[in-house]
Amino acid sequence: MKMKRLFVLVILAGMVLTVQAQQSMRFRGSDGWGVTTITGARYEQLFDNFNLQTVVASVVRVDTATIIRDMGVAVRLIVTLDGTKENIPVHLGPMWFALNQDVNFPAKEKVEIRGYRANFDGTSFIMPVEIRSKNRIFRFRDDDGNPFWGIHRPR
Repeated sequence: MKMKRLFVLVILAGMVLTVQAQQSMRFRGSDGWGVTTITGARYEQLFDNFNLQTVVASVVRVDTATIIRDMGVAVRLIVTLDGTKENIPVHLGPMWFALNQDVNFPAKEKVEIRGYRANFDGTSFIMPVEIRSKNRIFRFRDDDGNPFWGIHRPR
C-alpha cells in the first residue's frame, strides 16, 4: 500500500514539473519573442493585420525596453506624431533582430510608419509592418503580418 502511494506521488510530482517546464518554454534563441511561445503569442495576438494605419511622425529617440515581462529586451523608436504632441513608442522587435537590420533613425528625422496601433496594460504603441525614411524602407513583417524575427530561415 505504501509503495502505491509513493508511486502515485512520484507520478504527480513528475506531471507538475512537466507542466511548469512547458509554461516557461521558449524557442531557442527567440528570447521570448517566438510566435508560438507563451509570452510571444500574447504579444503577437495584439497585432491586427486588417486594421493597419499609416502615420507620419518625427523621431525623438531610439531606446530599449522590456515590453512584456519574461520577454527579451526590445528596440523601440520613440516618435512624435505629426499634428500632435503625443509621443508613442514603435516596437522594432527584439534587440537581437533589430540590431542586425542596420536600422538607423536620427533624432528629428521624419518617418512614415505603416502598422497597427495596439494597447497593452494601458500603454499605447505601434507594431510596425514597415517604416519609410527618406529613401529607405525598413520592413518588420511580411504581407500576412508575421514578424520577420519569427520566420524560420534555414542555416
